[in-house]
Amino acid sequence: MGCFPSVLPEPIELGQDNMQESAPMSAIPHEPDPASTRKKRNPRGSLNAEVILAEAFRFSKEETVEALSMPKLAKRLGVGVTSLYWYFHTKEELLQAMLSQVADDYLSLLPDHEGLAWDEHFRRYFNDMRRIFLTHDVICDFLIMRTHVSMIGSDSSFFMDRLNKEVGILLAAGFEPEIAARAYQAMSVYTSGTVQKVRMAELGGSDPNRKMFAGLDEQTQQAIEINYSALGATQDYWNSTYSTWNDFNFGLNTILDGLRMYLPD
Repeated sequence: MGCFPSVLPEPIELGQDNMQESAPMSAIPHEPDPASTRKKRNPRGSLNAEVILAEAFRFSKEETVEALSMPKLAKRLGVGVTSLYWYFHTKEELLQAMLSQVADDYLSLLPDHEGLAWDEHFRRYFNDMRRIFLTHDVICDFLIMRTHVSMIGSDSSFFMDRLNKEVGILLAAGFEPEIAARAYQAMSVYTSGTVQKVRMAELGGSDPNRKMFAGLDEQTQQAIEINYSALGATQDYWNSTYSTWNDFNFGLNTILDGLRMYLPD
């Protein structure tokens, strides 16, 4: 999957004296002198909130958001962990600052499809949404995998304008308020669910494109055909994560087709 979007701040080089002291003559050959190998701290004044955020994003890209911790981050920055708390009092405060940046990046990547019919608009909109999540791991981990993140509330106003606009398109198309709300949620949850299955497979070291019934031995294959005739007849079309674009768009088009029955004649 893709990297975090380029709008993140460029890495800030932390000043550091790279010269090491020479080992004393009395040192045992091949045994490093403790004074020369001791990890050096960053100069006073080189640490700030922007530096911490940039390094937190690098860590999250290389590993995962859930693996991020203040001690690990401090070690990467070459500072004491207490230094981080001058800028972010808790890990959750740091994550909230990261979420604000992620939300801005996500919304900047999500295209606007003006002037299209409502169904074509949402077909493109949710394809774009899925593509962003599948190609930006950190955005996906914050907005999909951290399932306690709400897109509605006092701490998530960055989503409200776009959500209001999208629901307004459904209302303008003629859907009743209840149907408009349920329609958007159905398409959003469906899209997020397919992304989550792909990401979980990746994090678990599995191939998200693996066919569910691929690689069966002859005995198992025969047992399926005899005992599970419906699965035998359809086994070529089962994917372990429902991750292909054909799979996704089949489901999305099914939702869109079903919504048409709720429009006034």
